[in-house]
Amino acid sequence: MEKIRIGKMFKFDAAHRLPNHKGLCNNLHGHSYQLLVEVKELISLNNTDPQWGMVMDYGQLKEIVKPLIIDRMDHAYLNDIFPNPTAENMVVYIATIIKSLLPIDLKLTKVVLWETNTSYAEWRG
Repeated sequence: MEKIRIGKMFKFDAAHRLPNHKGLCNNLHGHSYQLLVEVKELISLNNTDPQWGMVMDYGQLKEIVKPLIIDRMDHAYLNDIFPNPTAENMVVYIATIIKSLLPIDLKLTKVVLWETNTSYAEWRG
């Protein structure tokens, strides 16, 4: 058995404003967000095991993340979801949702939310 991490990238576009911010982000603006979700698990090295060499199917990870995160936030006004939609607040929320939906044997290890190509918030489990 080997402990392996896998990740999947997601993208969504959304608008927000930071109501208590003293800078430009107090104004309504948008971002093209990128989201990385990483999980880990022990994998079987037994070639007769149906899960041989696989942490989980990437499609299964997409089925967990897309409906409650991507579909909810894509082209949304994030202030309708979060009182203060900072990348930091969003990444904590996203990690909490995903952790609650993962199969019991999988561990969420990292969630990274890029607000821009050069700015991100990271949650680690």
